[in-house]
Amino acid sequence: MDHASISAIRRPFEEAIAKQTLPGAVIGAATGSRILFREAMGFRQVRPDSLPMKVDTRFDLASLTKVVATTSIFFRLLERGEVRLDDLVSTFLGGGFGTLRLRHLLTHTSGLPAWMDFSAMGADREHRIAAIRGARRLYAPGERVLYSDLNFIALGYLLEHISGQGLDQLFINEVQHPLRLSDTRFLPSSDEGEFAATEPDPATGRPWLGVVHDENARSAGGVAGHAGLFGTLDDLLRFGQTLLNRGVGAEGRWLSAATVNRLTRAETAGVAGELRALGYQKPFPLSSAGDLVSPRAIGHTGFTGTSLWIDFDYEVVMVALTNRVHFGREINAPLRLRPIFHNVVLAHLDDL
Repeated sequence: MDHASISAIRRPFEEAIAKQTLPGAVIGAATGSRILFREAMGFRQVRPDSLPMKVDTRFDLASLTKVVATTSIFFRLLERGEVRLDDLVSTFLGGGFGTLRLRHLLTHTSGLPAWMDFSAMGADREHRIAAIRGARRLYAPGERVLYSDLNFIALGYLLEHISGQGLDQLFINEVQHPLRLSDTRFLPSSDEGEFAATEPDPATGRPWLGVVHDENARSAGGVAGHAGLFGTLDDLLRFGQTLLNRGVGAEGRWLSAATVNRLTRAETAGVAGELRALGYQKPFPLSSAGDLVSPRAIGHTGFTGTSLWIDFDYEVVMVALTNRVHFGREINAPLRLRPIFHNVVLAHLDDL
């Protein structure tokens, strides 16, 4: 390993930590067969106590839940013939969804608004589904890409309906166990390792540790299709390696090569808005992917400061986990750091 390359990859994060625009970070990259680097910097918690970041720190993965959990479970069920992309949402969640299809949820082309506050509804599933059903559509299905948590909240409930299992148990059965993601789950126990701190709990003033940051997921009991998953660098690298290996994971074949190929495809070319694959983001101007990734790359980010990108042409998975919301949600250093990280990793790939 070239130490100058590692220093170059670390430098932007170290500068942000020194400027106190970021508490800490854990970053890493891997090919399909080996880990290229794993680095921890800064602090997993600054307030009220200062605690150092470690490479095995558990992060609130936020919207990485959409791809690591919900999209993965969807395709496991699709491969078993239990669901299709062009199935109508109303087939599973009842009438009132019109021509909305599952592909519209996965590509964020449903026309649903970006966000709704469900926290007053508690964990009542039917009330939340009814609220999504009654939400004013901003666009016709397929007309425009508009990123919305509602798409994956609905998709999570839909997967539970099909399987008869809670999403947390579905994740264990369909993703965690087959890929041996031992440190990634919904509803982690407080004694299951050290957590990266997010924002302070208004009731206590102490930062949330192992408690979901997203309000809609938290009020749903911590399990939702759009957020709620906690995990580590090593597990995310292993997840990405499985996709790089065309769906072969720790326990053998997990997804088919046909599914993995489909996941790399841009599904919204020619549609207004950002470029999307099924569940995943695709590289587009001003995306978190950076300037050097290939057209076959897919990835996603999370509001808490997390990121996962997998480049199938360069055969590398890149993970950057930060706890940026510990300093408040208004400061968003990862917005610039993520594309820089991917650029520098790819530029130094031959030396790692």
